[in-house]
Amino acid sequence: VYGAVPSRGVEVLDAETGASLGVVNGTLGAYYVAADPAKGYVTTAFFEDVPDAINIAAFDVSDGYMQVWEQVTRPNARQLDVDSTNGLVYVGYTGTAAGTGGFSVHDIATGEVVADMADPSFGKDGYGISVDEERQRVFVSNRDFRLNPPGSELAPVAVTVSQRTGATDPTDPTDPTDPTDPTDPTDPPAGSEYTASALTAIPSAEQDGELDVKPVGSVVDPETGHLFVGNEQRPARILEIDPVTDTTVATHVMPNGTDEGVRDVAIDTEKNELYVGYGNSWVVMDLADDSVVRGPFAFTANVRGLDVDLATGRVFGATRGSGFEVLDATTGESLQVVTTPGENWSTHGIAFDPEANRLYTTNNGTGTEGVRVYDGTSFDLLQSLAVVDPDYRSVAVDPVTARLYIGHSSDAFEASGVRVFSGADLTEIANYPGTAYGNKVYGVSVDSERGRVYVSARDRFPTGLIVLQRTSE
Repeated sequence: VYGAVPSRGVEVLDAETGASLGVVNGTLGAYYVAADPAKGYVTTAFFEDVPDAINIAAFDVSDGYMQVWEQVTRPNARQLDVDSTNGLVYVGYTGTAAGTGGFSVHDIATGEVVADMADPSFGKDGYGISVDEERQRVFVSNRDFRLNPPGSELAPVAVTVSQRTGATDPTDPTDPTDPTDPTDPTDPPAGSEYTASALTAIPSAEQDGELDVKPVGSVVDPETGHLFVGNEQRPARILEIDPVTDTTVATHVMPNGTDEGVRDVAIDTEKNELYVGYGNSWVVMDLADDSVVRGPFAFTANVRGLDVDLATGRVFGATRGSGFEVLDATTGESLQVVTTPGENWSTHGIAFDPEANRLYTTNNGTGTEGVRVYDGTSFDLLQSLAVVDPDYRSVAVDPVTARLYIGHSSDAFEASGVRVFSGADLTEIANYPGTAYGNKVYGVSVDSERGRVYVSARDRFPTGLIVLQRTSE
């Protein structure tokens, strides 16, 4: 264990007994310390407040804590953390003026500066810094975010999050043809059990009874991991949520959507476009400025679920009481309508699996079937699942694991939640009826890369959003 004691330096202690093993030479005045288990180095920051002062240094544990390098930085380098995966040291700075605060990045081998983000927008008077190596995010704790003069900050922020761009991961040594990410050395968890955690970005009805939000259909951006959640309340708008920080980072308001709430959404990450289903229509929005780039286009009936096949340019709409409709994603032209008997079926959820070329629809409220599976080209019915009076409102498919996630619309206590099926034969894999897994579920979406399922509880009970994390085995 390493502790930075300014009056002594970096002290080394036994992790089991707590006994002091000595102080690293040349570290007097150290304020922060961070170890790199990959390189076997210990790094420290000295918090000097004058220009041209040596502010950071590294020591080799295996060589008797001999100094490897020392480096001059900007003044007030208070804290640091190590990205062992990429061999980088992140150094955070105090200060609130332009050209201060933020952080710098250094090569762990030499101490040389790789980048210097010298601006409060990257951390304002930072007194803590940490790095998420998997997602390449940097978190800076803004110590004085509530202490500045009244009126100087309209939106005080306790933590600043920065996303590293242009990072390249090593090739997966065990599976270089990983279909999810061939450069990711960690494959998505593929276990058959799930743990539920409540998110607070959309608070529960008990926490905020006046909040004008009823979360419904959602979709995950596979690049950022952000979640886009439709709000059933008028006017039509979509919340963009960062599940890592558990915050709403943007609200996308649909132009001319004052008379409708959103039902479901789908995303084209490459084009930065969001497909939005509402009323009996759909539009395509540019997420950069929330403008409508295509549409509105009409369905043959009110839509409940929405999905897209980007490879073939098709939009699928679950039209309640009439089956589903297939439309051209560019022109909005109706390509095909697949009808179902209204007395036995009321389509609500729809999900397309591009790997298996299968289209899944779900039934809510009537009949004797809960799921129908169609060929993604001919739309021939391939299979159905017998369920009496199903409440299968929402559905999502994970093409990587070939699993189907279905949300129950029931608001019965401990009798709603989510079911997991095999996409290949509709065999049930797991059933989570507990309220902790969602109540009155009106939306489910999958983050295939991270093995997560997001659940929208329309009435915000027990909370608005719940994440289900798939186990590794």
